[in-house]
Amino acid sequence: MERITITVEDDLLAEFDQYLSRRNYANRSEGIRDALRHMLSHARDDNADDQQCVGCLSYVYNHQERALSSKLVEKHHSHPDIPAATLHLHIDAEHCMEATILKGSGRQVQSVADEIMSQTGVEYGRLHIIPVK
Repeated sequence: MERITITVEDDLLAEFDQYLSRRNYANRSEGIRDALRHMLSHARDDNADDQQCVGCLSYVYNHQERALSSKLVEKHHSHPDIPAATLHLHIDAEHCMEATILKGSGRQVQSVADEIMSQTGVEYGRLHIIPVK
């Protein structure tokens, strides 16, 4: 492990310290390491499309949208090569939220996520990708 020194504005450091306290970090070093991992895991490079990953796709949709529920299920079934597990939550009388875990190459996971998020009636979607070494 290597020791480094950084310079940070007082206001930014105070905000970072508050964040670390709320999240129960033991020290700043742990917080900086997590921040670096997060930043690097989201960096797009030429190899990311082929790298194995797991992705968590969370999306909110209007379940009253005509045939949307069956279209979403069909999207999952049309990719048997990508393991998936879904958690379903009823938000209110019209809206549901699903969190789907996908495993495959970055290209595969992004493709499935795009197919789901682009469906009419899906009101919000976000994909969080974690590389697998």
